[in-house]
Amino acid sequence: MEQTSIQQIMKRILASMLAVSAFAVISTFTASGDDLESLSGKWLLKKKSPEGQAITQSIEIKKDKFTFEIKNSDSKTVLYAEGSIKLEKLGAFKSVKFFNIKAGESASQTESVDEERQSIYQLGDGTLTVASNFDAVRDDKPNVDVYTKAGN
Repeated sequence: MEQTSIQQIMKRILASMLAVSAFAVISTFTASGDDLESLSGKWLLKKKSPEGQAITQSIEIKKDKFTFEIKNSDSKTVLYAEGSIKLEKLGAFKSVKFFNIKAGESASQTESVDEERQSIYQLGDGTLTVASNFDAVRDDKPNVDVYTKAGN
């Protein structure tokens, strides 16, 4: 009789754990779907390059694709990149993974980049804060940029 009670308790615990896990997975996908919609559009940032030159960075997100561009003060593109994105949850953080990347000096001069990048992001009221270059050791130092939604 005690064996049956223990088995029933274990079954209830397992069923509860499965229900909680399913809810967590569904919540993650819902949050990611909502964020993907909120991330859609063009985001801009004006700042200084590491050399002290004025630049404008833009990232445009459409569905699960991105384009990234850096223009100098003469509005000439100095870096162009495009590829795919995937939103993921990393504990308490939201992350965006950039992959299938092609990059070059312009949209017509790109080459495949054998690298993925993952950044932590936070959406605000018309802002997108991105923490980059923390996922791997690179020549570029880790940084945090705050983009503004184009049109705001």
